[in-house]
Amino acid sequence: MSVFMTVLIGAVVLTAPPPSPEGEWRWPLTPVPEVLRAFSPPPAPWLPGHRGVDLAARPGQAVRAAGPGRVSYAGRLAGRGVIAITHGALRTTYLPVRPSVERGSTVAPGARIGVVEGTSRHCAVACLHWGLLDASGYRDPLALVRPQVRLLPRWPGLRTRPSAGKPPPEPPSRLGLRDAGTATGGALTGVLLTSALVLARRRSRPGPLRRPPPGVIDLERERRLRRAR
Repeated sequence: MSVFMTVLIGAVVLTAPPPSPEGEWRWPLTPVPEVLRAFSPPPAPWLPGHRGVDLAARPGQAVRAAGPGRVSYAGRLAGRGVIAITHGALRTTYLPVRPSVERGSTVAPGARIGVVEGTSRHCAVACLHWGLLDASGYRDPLALVRPQVRLLPRWPGLRTRPSAGKPPPEPPSRLGLRDAGTATGGALTGVLLTSALVLARRRSRPGPLRRPPPGVIDLERERRLRRAR
């Protein structure tokens, strides 16, 4: 992989859960329970769906507040014990629970608010249905206790650092148009210069004696003949 990348494959970012007024968010059960059924909101508010998560529990197990807030409901609803806690703009719900707090009570993170009731129509086995709401509707409560992974889009122009111990590979040499023109011009100049040198050398060599036209006396030839006598 090239050291300098013009395209970033994908950055992983941890999405922080909604802030808690005091401290961090907690699981409503301890130790950390198994998630029996995940959050699956309906496409429309009037359609069926799963507006929370089901956590594995045992009857009589202590249920604790996920964060600091005020108990906005604690009682029976449709034959089940329900507790709702308001945390500023958020609200968490717990069912089926036998409440040990009253409406209007202030609770701290991890405070005991009741115990899990026996099996109900919601789960085939004992479980705690944990929900989360805000002004827009139902949300996934696991976002309070689990960071969510989100991939960033590919941003052009972002570069990565080279790995330690591995020198960056040398980029392949490319001959541009300007370099090609320069190389061609140099080669042509060399050919012309060589041709000129060869021609000048040939002209400097003495050639064969040419005979003068009829009626013209070659004085140089006459002198050589007289000297030879």
